[in-house]
Amino acid sequence: MLLVGGCGSPSYEYVTNKKDGAFLRVPNGWNHQEMPGPALFGIDARNVSPEMLQGLMSREWVMGLDAARRFDDSRLLVPDATLPKGFAQVRHLLPEEANAVSTNDLRNFVLSVDDAVAAQEKAVRQDPYGARLTPDFLLLADQVVHKKDGVHGVHLVYQVQTDAGLVTIDQTSLLDNGQTVLYQLILACSSLCYAQHADQIGDVAKSFTIEPTDRGQ
Repeated sequence: MLLVGGCGSPSYEYVTNKKDGAFLRVPNGWNHQEMPGPALFGIDARNVSPEMLQGLMSREWVMGLDAARRFDDSRLLVPDATLPKGFAQVRHLLPEEANAVSTNDLRNFVLSVDDAVAAQEKAVRQDPYGARLTPDFLLLADQVVHKKDGVHGVHLVYQVQTDAGLVTIDQTSLLDNGQTVLYQLILACSSLCYAQHADQIGDVAKSFTIEPTDRGQ
């Protein structure tokens, strides 16, 4: 699952899932570890039977990413992280998910971005100065992505105010041409951390490459 890039002493490594055609490049100092799936984003785990859980696990690959010296799988998306953390994910969608998913849905797979934007706009109308000075949510980048072989989706960067402080999330969510496979790369840390490591995080996000295979459902 892992290839060391180049000869000599490269400054990065490739993390790959060849079976599903997902590749990304991370700095040499980052830790990465395959996680037991599934990452139940958007699914209430209390409603998942053991049989369904086993089925989901067979459809998903999750690789945890952590720029800290020591990998901590319990703190991959925490708002007060001082170094970038996150995960890469590939999930073969259930038929009912594939039939219903749209590109716009991808915006809200990690956090309800559309609701957060609407709430922030409402706050600005009610308190133009205060809501702009200390926003609860700020959308920094909102890009539609089109890659080769029909892979498409969104790339978002946004700040969210939490009890632990301001966090910045870099989210790439993609679908294959048939909209049956979800590919995600999520990186996050405190907004101060993000400002300090923006170039590094951006390079990882730009390296996220999808080459769909014929694995199918």
